[in-house]
Amino acid sequence: MSRYIGVDCGLDGAIVAIEGHKIKDMRPMPTYKEGRKRSIDIETLSDLFNSAFKRDCCTVIVEDPGGHAPSAAGLRSMTYSFAVIKALLVSHKIKYKCIRAITWQRQFWSKPKGMKGKFDTKLAGLNAAQEIWPTQDWRRTARSKKPFDGFVDAALIAEYGRRLDV
Repeated sequence: MSRYIGVDCGLDGAIVAIEGHKIKDMRPMPTYKEGRKRSIDIETLSDLFNSAFKRDCCTVIVEDPGGHAPSAAGLRSMTYSFAVIKALLVSHKIKYKCIRAITWQRQFWSKPKGMKGKFDTKLAGLNAAQEIWPTQDWRRTARSKKPFDGFVDAALIAEYGRRLDV
């Protein structure tokens, strides 16, 4: 059975592996503090790709941040993380596909026609994920009160890859 791994590459992103219709592994994006800022933990991510997620029958689907982010600093951070992830996948010889957010999101929801105002893509994602995996706990930790967007998005990215067999 093929394994699909979805990567939401932001600092608050995650990595989720699915096989068939089941979630096999969910991990927040590894980061560390650098003064007042956080950075992607390249060594931990490399070890993760080298051990837990490296499989001959594995395809990694990475969300491409494109040119959209709430701020210039956010875009810079996401683009850096994206580049690090791609470089690690290439260096570990892991098959991967990059996909824009709008592309995978269309597979699971669309903004209602005629809707005015901002559409809540995080809520739409959570609803889609709960429909696919109704018993899954989406919290980052057992103490968390809210679902973790990173897990939700990464799982849907992996499911997008599975459905389209990318």
